Amino acid sequence: MDRNFTRIAVLLWITVCCSGQLLAQDIHYTQFYDSPLNLNPALTGHIEGKYRVNAINRTQWNIYNTLSASFDINFGKPTQSNSWGLGAVIANDRTSGGLSTLEVLLGAAYHFNVDGREINYISGGVQVGLMQKRIDRGGLSFENQFDPTSGEFSSGTNVETGLTFTDLISPDLRVGITWSTYIDNFNFKLGAAYLHLLGGNEGFITESDLPARLVAHAEAKAMLGESIFLRPHVLYMTQAQASQLNFGTHLGYSFVENMAVYIGGGMRSDDAIIAILGIEFVGVRASISRDFTNTLVSDVGVGFGSTEIALSYTGAAANRTKPLLPAIRFFD
Repeated sequence: MDRNFTRIAVLLWITVCCSGQLLAQDIHYTQFYDSPLNLNPALTGHIEGKYRVNAINRTQWNIYNTLSASFDINFGKPTQSNSWGLGAVIANDRTSGGLSTLEVLLGAAYHFNVDGREINYISGGVQVGLMQKRIDRGGLSFENQFDPTSGEFSSGTNVETGLTFTDLISPDLRVGITWSTYIDNFNFKLGAAYLHLLGGNEGFITESDLPARLVAHAEAKAMLGESIFLRPHVLYMTQAQASQLNFGTHLGYSFVENMAVYIGGGMRSDDAIIAILGIEFVGVRASISRDFTNTLVSDVGVGFGSTEIALSYTGAAANRTKPLLPAIRFFD
C-alpha cells in the first residue's frame, strides 16, 4: 500500500510540473551578488577591474540543478570617468523530472559619473537573448505506465499524447538600472531590473505567457578597521503571484592586502536560513553557501535545502591605480 501511494504521489508531482498553468522555477541564486549578469543588466562591466569571469552552480532539493557562467569587460579610458561595459551569460537549469531551461544573453551597460568626482555613478543596461524550455519525455512517467489495479509501474514506452509542445524557444529582453556611491572606507549599490519584457510561451500543454520578473537589490561594504569589513546585502523579487526576500551579511578579515576570508549568514523569508563561507585572493573569489530549511522558517520541511558553489576572477591592467571604482579605473 505504501509503495503504491508513493508511486501515485510521484505521478501527481510530475503531472503538476508538466501543467501548462504552472510557472516553472525561474533561475535565481542565493549568492545573487556573485552572479551579477543574471541579477541585473546594469551590472555589465560594473567591475573593480578590467574584466570579470563568474561561474556558479546551485543544487536544490536534489531536484533542481542550475549552472551558469558569464564574462564581462569594461571599456573605460584613463582620461574618462564614464564608460561602457559588454558581457555575455549562459545559464542552464535542469530538474530530475526531465524539464530544462537554457538561457543565452548578450548585454551592454553605460556607467555615468554623476558628480564628476568619481564618487556617485548611475548605470543603465540592457540584455537580449533567447530562452529555451524543453521536456525530455524519456525522463517522465505517465498515467498509462501504471497498472490501475495494482499500481505497478511499467517502464515500457508511454503513449502520452497530452503534451502539445516539448521544445519552446522565445526571445528575451531585460533592462536594469543601478546607483553606486564610493566614499572613504564605505561603498554601496542600489539596483532594480525588469526581466522577461517580451513574455513568451512556457506552456507545454496549452500556451501560457511567461510573466515578467521585477528585481530590487542592494549591497554595501564598510571597513570596520584596517582589516575587518562588513558586507550586507538584500534582494527582493516578484513574479506573477510569487515573491521572495533574501537578506544577510558577510563578516570578513583581510590577512594581507590581497587576501581575505569571510563568513556570512542570512535568511530567505518564510523559507530558509543561509550560511556562507568564502575566500578572496589576488582577484579570485570562491565561496560555498547552504540553505537550511526547517519547520521554523519553511513549509517545505526538514531535510530539504540547497547548496551553491560560486567562483569568480576579476582581472585588471597591470598599472591600475587606487582607489578602484566600479567600471572606471581600468587603464590600457
